[in-house]
Amino acid sequence: MTAPCLVRPPLADAALRLVCFHHAGGAASAYRGLQEKLGPGIDVMPVQLPGREGRVRTPVVRSMEVLVAELDVQLGPFLDGPYVLYGHSMGALIAHDLTLLRQERGSRLPERLIAGACAAPARAGVAGLGALAELADRDLVQLMLAGGGTSAVLLKHPEWMKWALGLLRNDLRLCGSRPERPGAPQLSCPVDVFAGLDDSLVPVDEAARWADRTTGAFRSHWFPGGHFFTRESEAAFLGRLRDVLETVRAPVSMGAFVGGRV
Repeated sequence: MTAPCLVRPPLADAALRLVCFHHAGGAASAYRGLQEKLGPGIDVMPVQLPGREGRVRTPVVRSMEVLVAELDVQLGPFLDGPYVLYGHSMGALIAHDLTLLRQERGSRLPERLIAGACAAPARAGVAGLGALAELADRDLVQLMLAGGGTSAVLLKHPEWMKWALGLLRNDLRLCGSRPERPGAPQLSCPVDVFAGLDDSLVPVDEAARWADRTTGAFRSHWFPGGHFFTRESEAAFLGRLRDVLETVRAPVSMGAFVGGRV
């Protein structure tokens, strides 16, 4: 059994599932090789959003609320055991909103939510990633190149660049479509934040505000590099990710995560 948003069927015998949501303008291939690098015992489940790679013919979704509801239905059958959510940039917002939806409905929550390269969820509209959607093409191209998510080689292929810009702009508007919920409850699951010390898009203090989004344990992890520190400091990122996942897998004494900050 699989789901449209998954690139392969989940492993049946994994002790822990790691569900990964990619960045704006990206795709599930951002997590290619992660399964092999983390080794057995962790089932890495990259989520593929519509409009790219194997789902290129599937129309993009323009409402974050609709997208998260669809992901909840598609992923739900695989979230009945221990799992962790990792989201990078836009993916962190998706992971947050999915967790909040499941919490409000009383469904099983992730053992931890890991937010990478993302400011804490804020109001919709002009705030955050959504504001970048209205940049001129030339400015958006520079943003893509400066952030490290796009190779300069793409500039030599105008048709591909046009497609990539359109996809990125749609994803950024998707982030801006998040409904304003000033009274939204905090998450009750633990939250970890992974962030680059030199990320021009996400200042350290904005990433640290994820602490306000949970009543559970909170930890922040800082890495050399920018928005894609996962590539610039890959060894450090993988090492810290393994540590967090091992913390989840290891026996935890009763109440270890209740209301704590570490």
